[in-house]
Amino acid sequence: MNETMVSEDNAPLQKLLRPIIRALRTAYIQGTNVCKLMPSERAIQLYYKYRRKSYDLQWSMDPGYRKGLRKLVELVVEKGDHVLDVGCGTGSATVVAAPQAREVVGIDLSPHMIELAEEKTKKKSICNTCLFATSVEDYHPDTQFDKVISSFMIPHVKPHLRPMIYSCMFNFLKPGGLVGLFGSRGEVCDVYETREEIIENLTRSGFTDIKLYDVYDIYRIAVAKRPEKA
Repeated sequence: MNETMVSEDNAPLQKLLRPIIRALRTAYIQGTNVCKLMPSERAIQLYYKYRRKSYDLQWSMDPGYRKGLRKLVELVVEKGDHVLDVGCGTGSATVVAAPQAREVVGIDLSPHMIELAEEKTKKKSICNTCLFATSVEDYHPDTQFDKVISSFMIPHVKPHLRPMIYSCMFNFLKPGGLVGLFGSRGEVCDVYETREEIIENLTRSGFTDIKLYDVYDIYRIAVAKRPEKA
């Protein structure tokens, strides 16, 4: 399934600005090619130590990103869910999911991004979040989650390791739980996954009922299920 879930606004001003916004959006996404130059987790941590202040500013300029996050949560998170946000960064998806969820746990490799996420939740008076600086592989929760969400994390994972990361997400979930992924498309920027790649990687990790939704011109949401029974 490949369905456009969020399309461009057609108000006169938005239509006038659309070519500029599209150009900026594409430039931002192509900028994530820098991930290819990061040979280790330590390199990622150092990059986001200095990059973190401009991270939210960049994405705040794109209405497609904000609407994509809201659509991700709308598709995946239900009232009272226990949610894990993998690669939460500055907590953008965490704070969108929090009003709907019972609790949102956010994990990210960068302690500097976690600091910003904590500042963001405090500023918004959100009290049902827990944030940890840890890698996906080193995270061992006491309980499984109803839902797992992740946005723009996958470019930081080498392609051959992505099925392993998805397997971790699979294990974080309760049987019958959903994973929701928001990012760009590999057809636009090759540090992301193409439609075929994400289906293959999720399937290899044990997920079923995989659905893909296009958001604006370069974004994509993937939703998949951990089966009730093995």
